[in-house]
Parts: sequence; structure tokens; C-alpha cells
Amino acid sequence: MRPVPWRPPLWLGARVRRALLAGAAEAAGALACGWRYWRGAPAAAVVTLACCGGFAIAGGLLAAGRLGRRTGAAFVAAAAAWAVTWSAAWDAGVGPVVSVFAQSVFFTAIGIGVLMYPGGRLEGFAARAWTGSAVVVMVGGQALLCAFSHPEWNGFAAAVAWPSVAPDFAAFQAVQRGLTAVSAGLAGGLVVILVARLPRIGPLDRALTVPVAVTVTVGVSGALAVQGTLIDHGVALEDVMGVYLVQGVFATTVPLAFLGTALRSRLAELTVAERMQRLTDPVSVENVRDALRSVLRDGTLELWLWAGGGYVDVTGRRVDTSPGEAPGRWRHEVRTSGGRPLAVVDVDVALRDHEPLVEAALTAGGRALETARLEAEAQATLEQAREAGERLVRVQAAERERLAADLQRSAQQRLRALEGLLAELESAAGDPQAREQARICRRELAEAVAELDDLARGVHPAILADAGLAPAMELVAARAPVPVSLDIPAGRFPREIESTLYFALCEALTNAVKHAGAGSIELSVRPGPDRIAAEVRDDGAGGAVPSPRGGLAGLTDRVRALRGDVTVHSPPGEGTTLTIILPAPVPGGDG
Repeated sequence: MRPVPWRPPLWLGARVRRALLAGAAEAAGALACGWRYWRGAPAAAVVTLACCGGFAIAGGLLAAGRLGRRTGAAFVAAAAAWAVTWSAAWDAGVGPVVSVFAQSVFFTAIGIGVLMYPGGRLEGFAARAWTGSAVVVMVGGQALLCAFSHPEWNGFAAAVAWPSVAPDFAAFQAVQRGLTAVSAGLAGGLVVILVARLPRIGPLDRALTVPVAVTVTVGVSGALAVQGTLIDHGVALEDVMGVYLVQGVFATTVPLAFLGTALRSRLAELTVAERMQRLTDPVSVENVRDALRSVLRDGTLELWLWAGGGYVDVTGRRVDTSPGEAPGRWRHEVRTSGGRPLAVVDVDVALRDHEPLVEAALTAGGRALETARLEAEAQATLEQAREAGERLVRVQAAERERLAADLQRSAQQRLRALEGLLAELESAAGDPQAREQARICRRELAEAVAELDDLARGVHPAILADAGLAPAMELVAARAPVPVSLDIPAGRFPREIESTLYFALCEALTNAVKHAGAGSIELSVRPGPDRIAAEVRDDGAGGAVPSPRGGLAGLTDRVRALRGDVTVHSPPGEGTTLTIILPAPVPGGDG
């Protein structure tokens, strides 16, 4: 029987194994560099080696991942610098001077790594200025300390290699105090930069930045406070080693914070399937979009589904995706297992750095997306029907206006000319009987012209086309048998809206007078930013019940053809209020 080859568990992938090897190598380096000290302080050795290895492991995991690769590289470099820092334990040769400069590199690398998270670059002038200042202060300041001191003032043996230029203890202490103060200012500046980023970054990045900012505040402040204890004349090597130990513990809280946030991100990816299933039940286009907004913490997310050969939004309206991504946005396409277009999500560009979470959310919602796509196709078909209805209303309004103009311009003019000829014939006729017949014909013709005038006004009153809704309704109100109070703005609306409102309001006035027995009527039109509201209120008998074949049914159909709505409130004995809501015209649209 062949032995079964060993296979690592799923969680111990190549990325994790590389990070563990990096941590082990850094810890071994720290052990070798500080062996002279560690052999007499095994407890301190365990703590420091765990800190150094943990730093390297965190950096390795970040460097191998998608998010924070350069931050991970900076942390790995910081861990290596921290291992070299412990070469001071040998207190001989160039070890101590290499140690103090490695310590400066350690803290500088941490700060730069924090600033580059998660985008992998130094964003903005403040971050770049901080990086330059940190290099100058930490490395240049350490060079000044060496130039103004002897090695024994720093806790090292007098025989070690030390770049003394002009030893002066007073100057050395002044530089040391100044360096500590400036370093504290750098630490505070780092926190300020991180906090100032919060309003400009996405919610997911904000959830990562807040714990990091808190950790940097605590860890770096603690490390600097311990560093200040070395400003003394009687510093010994044991004091330096003790400070290094405590600083390492404080500094290691930073990569631990990054590991914690990375773990939160990974848990979010693992739990996204359950959250998507819960949030999309029952499945609808709006529920899928809202579930993605909740999971990805992006309230601006838009979901477009493939339907009828193109993408449509949640209302079924066609969306043009050809121009590409808008500034500050990122579009991610989703395809079916067969490679056919399924959906596109348009999200904040900050989510590009969290593509694994976006992929996990879309994969988890795959079945819901498929179901939503079918609904989107139905919505798109309904939307096409609505658009066809809107076009029909526009065409009808234009055709009514044209027909009314033709009746008044052509037929009425010719009939009036004929009426004039009959008048001349009546005057010229010598036979009384012929004169009477001409008079009768002229009277009948005048009545026909009047009826034609009424017909033209019914098709589309000229005053509506020429002056707008308000003057047209004033004329209707003046002819009404009961007092009508009007509150209509003088501005113009698009042709189809004016036509629809005019005939709907006329129908409502007719119903109030004819069926409700109203003694007075109040009519108002209130345009708003996204809708136009018209209201007809009477003091009649109330109790109005719309019938399928009644005037209100036709009125409602006409309004709904423009995506509007009609509501009737008519309690018995309390009058009737009819409300018409139409969507406001799009600026720059037809009309």
C-alpha cells in the first residue's frame, strides 16, 4: 500500500508558508544578532523574537496579498532592520553604530508602510513631505547624535567604532532632546494624516484606517516615551537593551493591527454568501442592489442587468455603458458560467482595492442576479411599453394641435367666405322667396361655423398652444356654471404635459359640476423639482367611486401614459379631492 503523500491544509497555502518562513528567518537573524544578550535573558528573548517574527509574518502576508503589498514589503524591511538593531548586544566593532542607524530605519519603514496602506503609494503632498522629513530627522538626527558624542555616552564600550566628530555632552543632550521632540511631532503628524484621510476614503478603507491610526498613536508614542529615558549621563548597555525590548513590543502592535484588519476583511469575504442570501430574500432587482450596497458599504452602488441586448437599471431603463468609467467610479462586469453578459456594478473607485470582496459578493449573489435579470427583462419590456405610451401621447398632443389649427385656418376661413357670399346673394336677390332661402342658408352656415369652433376648441384649444395652461384654464373656469378658484403658475410646460393636464382638469371640473353637484371648485397646479401636482377640490356630495368605463378611468389612463398617477379622496358628504401627479420634465428634454 502506497503511503499517502502529505498535503498542507487549505489554510496553510503557499502565501502563508512564505510568510512563516520570512518570520522564522527574521527571528533567527534577531537571535544571532542579539545572542550575547539573549543567553542571559531567555524571557526577553522569547518576547522579542516573537515580536520580530510576527512583524515579518504580517509583512509577508501583506506583501503576498493584493491589498497593501508595498506596506508588507516595508514591514519586512522594518523587521530586518529590527533584527540588525540587536547587533548592539555584542558591544564591539561596528555593531553599535549599525544598531542605532538600523533602529532609525526601523521606525521610518513603519511610518512609510502605514502611509502607503492600502493603495501602495504615498497619496498627497502631506504623505510625501512626512516621508522626506522622517528620513532626514531619523537618519540625519542619528548622525548628529553620533557626531556630538562618544560611544560610552550612548551606553556602549569606548573601544567600539564610532563616528565622533566634535564630542560635546551638552550639545549631545540638546540634540537628543530635540530629536525626541521632533520625533514626537512626526508621530503626531502621521496620526493627523491618517485621520485627515478618513472623509476622502471609502467605508471599507475607513474601517481599516481607524484601528491603524489608534495603534500608531499608542505604539509609537510608547516607543518614543521609552526612548526618552536614555537622555542621561550614566546610560549602560543593559539600559539600551531594555529600551530596545520595550520599543519592540510597542512597535509590534502596528503589524498586529494590520493583521486584525486583514482578518476582518477575510472574514467578510467568507461570510458574504450568508449575508447576500439573507439580504436578497425575497429576490428582486432592488433587493439585490441594496444587498450589494450593504455588503460592500457603498450607498452609491448601481446595478445594471443585461436584458434585451443591453444593460438596464433597476427600473428597466436602458443604460449606456459605452463611454467607460466616470471619474471616481469603477465598473466591474459579471458574466454567466457560459461567458454571457449578466450584470455590471458601478461602485466607488476605492473598492477596486477590495476586488476579492467584490468578487465574493457577486459570486454569492450569482443566483439572485440570474433571477433579478429575468425580472429586469420584464421591467425592460414594461419600460418599452411605457415609452411607447409616452411617445403616443406626444404624437396625439401634436396631432390635436395640428388638427385644431387646420380646422381654424382652412375649413373655418372657407366657410366664413361662403357665409359672406350668401350675404351678398341675399342682398342682391329680387325674389322674396329666394332672399328668404339665402337667409336660412346663411343662418345654418353660421351655426355650422360655431359648431366647428367648438370642435376645434375640443380637439386642442388655440389658447392652450399659444399661451399655455393657465390662460386656457382661466377661459374654462370663466365658462363654468359654478365659481372656480384657480392657482396655476404662468410658466409653460412641455406640450404633452400641458395637453394631458388640460383635458384631465377639464374632465375633473365636468365631473364635479355634473355628478357631485358642487357649489364651488378649487383648482391648483404646483410644479416641483421632480414632479408636477395638480389638485381639484369641490364641496359636492362626495362618495365618488371610479368606474372602469367612466370619465375618471379615461383621465387616469391618460395620466398614467406619462408615468403619472391619479388619486381620489371622496368621503360621503365631504366633497371630493382629485390629485394628479406627473413626473417633472427632464431639463433639456423635448418640450
